[in-house]
Amino acid sequence: MKLIKRENFIDSKWSGGVTSEIFIYPENAKVSEKNFDFRISTATCNLEKSNYTAYDGFLRYICPLDNTMNITTSDCKFFLKPMEVMFFHGNDNTYSSGGVRDFNLIYREDLKAQMYSLNIKDLKYKFKGKSIIFNYDSLLTYNEKIFPEFSALYIEDEEVEIKGCGKIIICQIL
Repeated sequence: MKLIKRENFIDSKWSGGVTSEIFIYPENAKVSEKNFDFRISTATCNLEKSNYTAYDGFLRYICPLDNTMNITTSDCKFFLKPMEVMFFHGNDNTYSSGGVRDFNLIYREDLKAQMYSLNIKDLKYKFKGKSIIFNYDSLLTYNEKIFPEFSALYIEDEEVEIKGCGKIIICQIL
């Protein structure tokens, strides 16, 4: 189990805001080289319209964290409320609008993955495979240790006990 604090995220600026890479696997992979199995990130967008980078051979989940997101993918329009999760293909023509911070999972299409958000009041669960649990803004603990806001836990085939009330996002690579 590994706690990934905000200060360990890798930030990169882009024309519409900042992307913060929370975790990439394998850990020596580079998103620019598209040589990763999966990547978890969060990004801010301050543009009226933002076109998404195509990721051929990958699948994606996205979730707005703080505002409603207007997103269009392959001519299908969605209006996502905070913590609502959407799935789409990495090579779809996708764009969004509105000032929002989002949370993303991108993974190779030959893998199986899922991403979902939960409102919790204490959670004890044995996770199978590789999992990332993201705490956006809740007062939580994990295994009796502080689980800071805007941080993540990386877990491989482990049980974790999260205490407190709040919202989390779970990404699982099965």
